[in-house]
Amino acid sequence: MNGKNNMRNITIGIVTPCYNEELVLTETSAQLNEVISNLIKRNLISEKSFAVFVDDGSKDNTWSLIEQRTSKLNYIKGLKLAGNVGHQNALLAGLLTFKDEADALISIDAD
Repeated sequence: MNGKNNMRNITIGIVTPCYNEELVLTETSAQLNEVISNLIKRNLISEKSFAVFVDDGSKDNTWSLIEQRTSKLNYIKGLKLAGNVGHQNALLAGLLTFKDEADALISIDAD
């Protein structure tokens, strides 16, 4: 089996903590969805791969945008925290919540 066939079996998850990110969320989610889709089409990652946006108690429309994006884009997920716990704790919540759904988790900022 060559390397490309092995890669197709690898599921990646991109974890993105969000706090008041309504201005960038639509573009960021569209770009991440497209990147994941293209990697899947090239047989480089599994179709189970995803990006998850972790709402860290945002006071703006971040969560409603995450919900909209999860219903419109194939590879986008959301996680809403009960309140603001800080960037690193929001990242940790995302990593711990999705650790069993991916072979590798990658963290990035929303902007």
